Amino acid sequence: MEQKKETRATIERKIKNAVVFVPRTKDTLSVFFSDKGLRLTVNEDYAIIATGFHRHVFNNFTNAGISRPYLYTKRVIEIANDNLKDIEVDGGYSFQRLLEVLKAKEDKSEYNIVTYVSWWLEIIFAPLYSIDESEAGSFLVYEAYLHHIARQSVLLSEKKEDMTNKQFFDDVIKNMQDFIGGVDERVIFHKMTDKELAQANIEALAQNEQEQAMEAQINGSQD
Repeated sequence: MEQKKETRATIERKIKNAVVFVPRTKDTLSVFFSDKGLRLTVNEDYAIIATGFHRHVFNNFTNAGISRPYLYTKRVIEIANDNLKDIEVDGGYSFQRLLEVLKAKEDKSEYNIVTYVSWWLEIIFAPLYSIDESEAGSFLVYEAYLHHIARQSVLLSEKKEDMTNKQFFDDVIKNMQDFIGGVDERVIFHKMTDKELAQANIEALAQNEQEQAMEAQINGSQD
């Protein structure tokens, strides 16, 4: 059955009532890294970091001033667009290839920026879907929460003298050890047979292919 074309009034009403609406303007910049299933987009007001199943939307300004996520996302897009011919792999653009191209240059400033952003992306992506009802899943949320508290305790503590990076690590570890002192020990990851491990790998590959296919579909609809 052919889908009925939406009227202008219907579209305008959807835009007006949208929880999140980010218009594509003449100043919009975007790049899609097919090896990561990652799309980065910025316009004058917002930066969007997206995969096939989630979106982070950052305003260009915060209460403290200009948004660092906005600035760094925009800069990575600019760097990628300056190197598109060199990072094209199998008809798409590769984030890993971008790192390799930038690392080979004499000036490492752009490589350092993209590497720094890649670390940050790993940090914000890793916990996104960690919430679940399994024994391991619930523990990992708890562990991440304790680690966050241990880290924040050091960050917010009164600094009466200089603190080195190693001292920071030591204090975070000490806080963690204090927190886990009364934790009851139990198995959270059960050993897997070779067959179970192979099946888990197959499922992970299938999920990755599904995410890339969905992002490719979204990518096609935006072009």
